[in-house]
Amino acid sequence: MFLICLQQLWPFFKEDKVDKSYYAAFDDQGNLIGGDPEILPLVSVLQKKQSRAENYFFNRNINKANVRLVSMRAAVPEMPLRKAWIYVAETVLKRQALINEILGAVVLPQLCLISLASLAIWFGVARGLAPLEPVRRAIASRTQWDLRPVADVKAPVEIQPLVAAIDDLLNRLKEDMEAQHRFIANAAHQLRTPMAGLKTQTELAMRADNWQELSNILKQVNQSAVNVTRLVNQLLSLAKLEPSSAWLSKQTEIDLNAIIKEATTDLVPFAVNKDIDLGFEGSSQPAIIKGDKNSVRELVANLIDNAIRYTPAGGKVTVKVAANNSVSDSQSNQIFDKYINRQKNINDNISSIDLLVEDDGPGIPAPEREKVFERFYRVLGNNVSGSGLGLAIVKEIAQAHDGKVWIDSGQDGKGTVASVRFPAGLYK
Repeated sequence: MFLICLQQLWPFFKEDKVDKSYYAAFDDQGNLIGGDPEILPLVSVLQKKQSRAENYFFNRNINKANVRLVSMRAAVPEMPLRKAWIYVAETVLKRQALINEILGAVVLPQLCLISLASLAIWFGVARGLAPLEPVRRAIASRTQWDLRPVADVKAPVEIQPLVAAIDDLLNRLKEDMEAQHRFIANAAHQLRTPMAGLKTQTELAMRADNWQELSNILKQVNQSAVNVTRLVNQLLSLAKLEPSSAWLSKQTEIDLNAIIKEATTDLVPFAVNKDIDLGFEGSSQPAIIKGDKNSVRELVANLIDNAIRYTPAGGKVTVKVAANNSVSDSQSNQIFDKYINRQKNINDNISSIDLLVEDDGPGIPAPEREKVFERFYRVLGNNVSGSGLGLAIVKEIAQAHDGKVWIDSGQDGKGTVASVRFPAGLYK
């Protein structure tokens, strides 16, 4: 009955100016009962897929046109026990036109809105950042040597903290560059004299007539080489202590007792050669500070080296460590008490670590005691060779560890006591 109705009504379905429709009916053996034979090539494939389904929807091609096809089972009126396969197909032109219409109605307005919003955002951002243009031009037009403050350029109130931070960075960079320039100038000046002396001594050695004269000159060359090596090492130490050095941020907990004992032991041969009695008095309490082990050891070595160099043969140099202000030596307490007003940021009620290097040498006049910490400064009137960098290195290292260093006369006003106090707050 269904097949008869479909055959009668199909001419009405086919009257479509846009899409073309097809139908066909097949028996179970795939024989065409009625309809359009164009569907016949699809029957064998479709029947396999429909073996377990009464109705089936799918897309196929008929005469190179895309169609939407549906199949269903229908009873044959004359033979109730048999069923037929009914296939109905339609091209998808109207469907595609509807899809395009929906896309056009939805997507195009969205694209227009996105474009307008993007344009508005671009205009707003450009207008908002326009006040930054003078700052950008001012910085871009500078050379690498021009570190003047940027604050001179008119900038919006909102970015003035940023401009202030940039100015602070430029100022620190300027100070670092000036320190580097001073270091290079001082190094060149200090190296020029000993290198000229080496050159003169080698020229004299080339003109020597006998071995005795050549031997004396070579001894002078060797001593000059030792002095130049020490000067270069000290210059490298100063370069390491510049503000931009990375070691300042890598401090760890270190034991001053162990470091000072090690440095003192290493300088024993130097003291023995000069017939100096070098002694060490460690602290009975832990002397733990936060710092850089190598630089602290260099501080100690420079203080001891200076004391040995300026102490006459047969003299005495004593190195002392005191934790929690526990210096047992009354003279050491007097030194610290005398200078306590200069250490206003140190609270004596809180533990601190004190280092003293005492000698019985000629001493340093009171007016010179601050100046000896300047780079390349040397006290006149002594015959000891040196570069004037040892105490400058000590001061740089002490300041890097938030410490204080000063010089006073020794017991009964004789000799020198170099004192270093590491401030409270860095210890266990």
